[in-house]
Amino acid sequence: MRSEEQNRGAAFRMSTFSILRPQAFVLIAVLCGSGAGVALAEEGLRGMLPSDITWDQRRSTPDVFYAGIYGDPAKPGPYAFRVRAQAGHRLAPHTHPDERTVTVLSGTYWSGVGETFADDKLQAFPAASFYVIPAGVPHFSAVLEGEVEFQEAGVGPSSHDLVKSGGGEK
Repeated sequence: MRSEEQNRGAAFRMSTFSILRPQAFVLIAVLCGSGAGVALAEEGLRGMLPSDITWDQRRSTPDVFYAGIYGDPAKPGPYAFRVRAQAGHRLAPHTHPDERTVTVLSGTYWSGVGETFADDKLQAFPAASFYVIPAGVPHFSAVLEGEVEFQEAGVGPSSHDLVKSGGGEK
């Protein structure tokens, strides 16, 4: 059983923590916004700020940009990349040998499952949506309006294998 002094000490620590907690978060945010990211990298934390991302144009009409975020899909190990695409972009049915996770960062990304591209099978995934594509499952996608940015991740080595009867990409 706890003594009265132990209870007062615990109450003091709890109230001090709840009072300091908002300030601690502000301090962490300030440190992360300054040069503290370098110190964190020295401790083993790796990250990328939006200003560090290098976008490579992969297609035009409509525009499609790719950015490697982490690792390399062609090599063994985890990887992540981002895609930014404009309305009119379509990916023909294809598969991957690894499970993929997709997080929609902005816009609405449309995806469907099947060996043939079918507009009526497209499911809308608005910003902040997340979904999983199991390994080997034929799927397709499109950007129907505006611009979309999404992040895809998996464990390599991976590939993008077109389904033979799936229809063309734009």
